[in-house]
Amino acid sequence: MKPDKETDNSGLPEKIKREKEKVIILSIASNAALVVMKLIIGIMSGLISIVAEALHSANDLMASLIAYVGVKNSLKPPDKDHQYGHGKVEIISGWIENLLILIVGGGIVFEGIRKFTARTTPKFVAAAIVIMIISGIVNWFVSVYLIKKGKELRSVGIEVDGAHLRADVITSFGIAAALIVMRFSGLWWIDPLGAVFVGFWVIGIFVRLSMTLTQQMIDRGLSEVEMASIERMLESIKDIKFFHKIRSRQSGSTIFIDMHIKVDRNMTVESSHELTVEIENKLKGMFGDCNTLVHIEPFYSGETLE
Repeated sequence: MKPDKETDNSGLPEKIKREKEKVIILSIASNAALVVMKLIIGIMSGLISIVAEALHSANDLMASLIAYVGVKNSLKPPDKDHQYGHGKVEIISGWIENLLILIVGGGIVFEGIRKFTARTTPKFVAAAIVIMIISGIVNWFVSVYLIKKGKELRSVGIEVDGAHLRADVITSFGIAAALIVMRFSGLWWIDPLGAVFVGFWVIGIFVRLSMTLTQQMIDRGLSEVEMASIERMLESIKDIKFFHKIRSRQSGSTIFIDMHIKVDRNMTVESSHELTVEIENKLKGMFGDCNTLVHIEPFYSGETLE
């Protein structure tokens, strides 16, 4: 059988590959622009909370670049040494991103605490507030798009990248609010306090993403809702008398599903093959990039099904 011209050697449709790359490039572009804006205003104003946010965004930019490399490599077709593909490269890149988050978060907390003992007079506070609000708005729209696409494409790399930006939304608006209070109250310590808040928030992201990445590493299966949808699909096929031992796991964007089904013992090999192809196509329609293994067993009249 000749491969579909719209599908590469990995079995992944070119449309999905292009969409993944497009999503990550959008993240890289938005992060790069925000890093430059925050860093300039942070240095000019002397506000440690803005510099902390610039470092946070710089970390997100680096994370986006790592995610791009990870997603790109995870899409490579299977080879002699990696016969199930390279999907877990995306998990490795996710852990690299996550460790960067921890390092940056700790550094921001340290710098914020240090600033409590080195009081400075901030400048350009109004401009800093505007930059933070713009950053929050931009990151809100980009993060919503990335998380949505990450779930649709079943890409942990893209979803993690979206989670980074979602955190930026909270911290940007939080710092903007803190600077507004500082501007009108004159409470200088709000700036380093805001930096410490950003740092601990970033560390919290590390903890949450560690749980997500760990679940992927240990081959967590599909959700109960998704498994129930598989069972309903199998129940709708009249030639299947019984099914059991349904298992699933995910590697990158690829879902692996295997199952045992019972069919009439007199069914021909050709008909059995056509049935497995039908199941495979239905699962691809449900989950996209899906690798299915079906074990066929004979069903005897009067057999008790358990």
